[in-house]
Amino acid sequence: MKNHTSALSRRSFIGASGTLAALSGMTTLANSAPATSSPFSKTVNASVSFITDALRKIGQDPKKLVMNTDIQALVYTGKTVIGPAVTCKWELAHEKGRSADIRRFVFRPLDNALPGSFWVIASGTDEILSMFGDVIARACLRNGLVGAITDSGCRDIQSIQEMGFPVFAKGAVPYGPGNIIRPVAANVPVVCAGVEVNPGDLLAADKDGIIVIPKALIHELDKSLQARTKHEMEMREKIDAGESLEKAYAL
Repeated sequence: MKNHTSALSRRSFIGASGTLAALSGMTTLANSAPATSSPFSKTVNASVSFITDALRKIGQDPKKLVMNTDIQALVYTGKTVIGPAVTCKWELAHEKGRSADIRRFVFRPLDNALPGSFWVIASGTDEILSMFGDVIARACLRNGLVGAITDSGCRDIQSIQEMGFPVFAKGAVPYGPGNIIRPVAANVPVVCAGVEVNPGDLLAADKDGIIVIPKALIHELDKSLQARTKHEMEMREKIDAGESLEKAYAL
C-alpha cells in the first residue's frame, strides 16, 4: 500500500518530469525529490492568489487560467493543494452506461496515478451530479492523490471531510450520474470549469479559487514566484516595522 500520509504531509513540489506534488499555502515548501528532478529550484511561499500574481508578471492572463468561481472547496484541509492533473472526461450518454467504462476511465487511471496527482473530472454537463463519493475518495487518498476537482458535484461530504481528502466542486448532491452522462476517456485534454486542462498541467486550489498552470510555464513561474516571495516579504517587514502603507506597498 502506498504511504499517502507521507505524500500529503511533505507537501512537496513535483513537476513536469513526472514526479508529483502538493503545495501548502503560505507555508515553506521543500522538495522531496532530488533537485535535478524538480523544476522548482528553491522553496517558495504560495497560495492561489500568489501564484496568480506571479503568472501575471510573466505575461499570462489569469482570467484564462482560473476556473469558474462557482467551483468551491467542499472539503478543505486549510492548505493550498497543488499537483499535476490526472484527467477524466465524461459526456452526455446516448445509451446506457457500461460498468466497463467506469473501470477503464475512472478506476484504472486512479489506481495507476502517481502519488501527488490531482484528479480533474470534466463532467460534460451543467447538471450537478455526484461524480464520486467516499469510497473512491478513500482509494484516492490511499494512492497518494492530493485532491479532486470537478465541474459537477460530490457526495458523502462529511465522511470525506473526516478522512481529509480535499474536494473542489459546484456542490454536494446525494445522487450520481446514472445514465445521464458516461466516462469516455482518461488522461486526455479536458475543459473543466471553463479552463482547458492537459494531463500533467499543475493545478493549485484553495479558498481563493482554482488555477491551472500549463506545463510549459512551470520553469518560468518558478523564477517569478521566487522574485515575488522576496518582494512581498520586504513589504511585510516594512509594515510590521511601522512604515506607512503608502510607502511600504510597492505598486
